[in-house]
Amino acid sequence: MSTAMMLPNLSRWTMNHLTAIFNATNQADFNGAIDAFLSHKAKLTLNGANVSRAEFIKQFQTEKFDEAGAEVTFNDAVQVAKDAQNPTAAGCVGLFYNATIAENITVQDAAVTNQYSGSLNVVIEQDPDVPQPTSSPMRGYSDCRRVTALNQVSTEVPATTQSA
Repeated sequence: MSTAMMLPNLSRWTMNHLTAIFNATNQADFNGAIDAFLSHKAKLTLNGANVSRAEFIKQFQTEKFDEAGAEVTFNDAVQVAKDAQNPTAAGCVGLFYNATIAENITVQDAAVTNQYSGSLNVVIEQDPDVPQPTSSPMRGYSDCRRVTALNQVSTEVPATTQSA
């Protein structure tokens, strides 16, 4: 029996982290999700403009005003590993997503929702700045993959209404 940890492939890793960011409903969870996804030195482009990490985070927080929850769906994804011998360690991912964010605000007994659609291209690498866990009898493991470059094109789209 192997004790090696199976890492998710790069596409799944990206989808998991993007979902965690959208689903964070408090500041601590949001900060943790961002830190587990983006390198502190990441080069970020949002809708064609170079932005700082702080500006990128502020944009996400604006979209998540008073969130009660979110649903994120992915339409397609493609990945290219940096090293075919170690395909989960580093590489590039491109994906399309839709996110529907339900706010803690109701209008006429219906939750206010915002819907976002976007494409995301990321470069994922092992980040040497991620702290390593101290040795422990539990074989501590840290996933040091982080996004070092991100290019996102996204927009708010009209939320679809559901009929009963």
